[in-house]
Amino acid sequence: MPERSSEVRPELYPELDAPGGLKEALAREAVRRGRRAEPLDPVEGYDPAIAACCARGEARFAVYATNADEREFRIEISADSGWPWGAFGSSGDLAVVDAILHAWREGATIGQLRREWTFLAATPLEAAPPGRVVSTAWRLTLERSPVIRLGDAELAEALYAQPTLRVLFPFPSHGEFSLLSSTADPFYEQVPRVVPSGDGLWNVVLLRSLWSPHVPSRVLGSRLGAREAAALVAANVPAGCGPAVEGGWPQPPPIKTPVVGDIDG
Repeated sequence: MPERSSEVRPELYPELDAPGGLKEALAREAVRRGRRAEPLDPVEGYDPAIAACCARGEARFAVYATNADEREFRIEISADSGWPWGAFGSSGDLAVVDAILHAWREGATIGQLRREWTFLAATPLEAAPPGRVVSTAWRLTLERSPVIRLGDAELAEALYAQPTLRVLFPFPSHGEFSLLSSTADPFYEQVPRVVPSGDGLWNVVLLRSLWSPHVPSRVLGSRLGAREAAALVAANVPAGCGPAVEGGWPQPPPIKTPVVGDIDG
């Protein structure tokens, strides 16, 4: 796996400027709080300056400082079975991260941690701070995180490279890649969807939906490369299609009968 770079602003993470990066910053925090510094390991595929982890049996505790725009230490804790979905959260305070890490190392369960630190959630998107669900989803998608729904890496990067598309919620599923105007059900899909056409190429398809029953489904482009497909999607963003709302789309559809192409089927 290629290593992800540590392009974070030093003014956001002054602790990481010292040798040893995040691993040593957490060790210093433990010592400051009167505890012995326990060893931490690097995270595969990440620069050691911005990510660290440790194991407790099959469970794993990982911390990331990969947000280049906001100070955020992102926490991912897997279940005792090793199942990656356990507890997720983020804090700008390294002392809070150290406290959670210490409790976990002392044997605290996922349930106990979530009761003590109520910002910990069951999924990474539920844990995203208000106003940052879309940016969190994109960052995890581009990082190829195993705790989020992933689509084709080249296509994801091409779509994100289009400024008008990165404000929409990435929703890859069954090989297709949708960009949604809401982050939860009911989903609202305003822009064309990218679907595989074989041999690593893509079709761009505009789908009729509950909210646009007057718009017929049609193929806008066939057998395109990732960049071509992304550019075609961006060229067909309708007027007034703004940033995705967090949560379900707030307006009811004008019709009640399901139609082909609705995101919920």
